[in-house]
Amino acid sequence: MTVAIWILSILLIAEFVMAPINLWTGRTAPAFSRFTGYPPRTARIAFVPAKLLAAVLIAVGIGIRSAGVAGAALTTAICGLYLIRLGAPGRRDPAGITGFAIFGAWAIGLLVLQLARTS
Repeated sequence: MTVAIWILSILLIAEFVMAPINLWTGRTAPAFSRFTGYPPRTARIAFVPAKLLAAVLIAVGIGIRSAGVAGAALTTAICGLYLIRLGAPGRRDPAGITGFAIFGAWAIGLLVLQLARTS
């Protein structure tokens, strides 16, 4: 269980640190707007801080279960929101759906493992 928590945590931390950097710099702002329908400003104001917070909580969660649960839940919610937004007509991008389905599955897996963890 510990090894799986470490692996999923590292994968999600990597994604949820790089994604906000790319959103903040504008590198992935067009994809963000295409996937969500939100303007790039929404990415900088809401999604960048939420994703960074999720990454921090997941990192802390390697040692502290409650932080890991919170980080995995936040990550699951973010991925779920992307998938809901990607479900709208005109935004059904296969790469976006695949990516956020994978990240969401990792987040759900981490959440289950963190909830099952005893310490």
